[in-house]
Formats: sequence, C-alpha cells, structure tokens
Amino acid sequence: TDDKIDIVTLLVKAELAKTRNEGRRAVEQGGVAVDGDKIPDISVTIPEEKFDGDGIVVRRGKKNFRKVSK
Repeated sequence: TDDKIDIVTLLVKAELAKTRNEGRRAVEQGGVAVDGDKIPDISVTIPEEKFDGDGIVVRRGKKNFRKVSK
C-alpha cells in the first residue's frame, strides 16, 4: 500500500519467515535488520524506492540473509 511494504510482509516474501506470526516475533525479539540497521518495531515500512538499483539486504538472525530488489 502507498508504494511501501511492511517489514513482516517483506520477511515472508523473502522467505526468511514461514508465517507472518513468525516474522512478527523475529522483529519483536530484535533479530531483524535491513541494510545493517536493526528494526525495532513491526510497524516499520520500507518505501519502494529502496528496492531500486542494487536493492536492500534483509537479515534475520546471524546467518540468514537475502538481497531483495525489484
């Protein structure tokens, strides 16, 4: 919506979480980062412009990374 995607939906679409509930728990426990910046809240949205060019790196935990682009 509004050319933005919320962090929980992004985790599910990037296959870093199997369900939205699992993604929400990961964010609440402090295990999610986007481009190296820790995501503190499940209400965080990422604008569509961030996915242009090289895209963004989404991390869940220490060893699970995905590069996401358009």
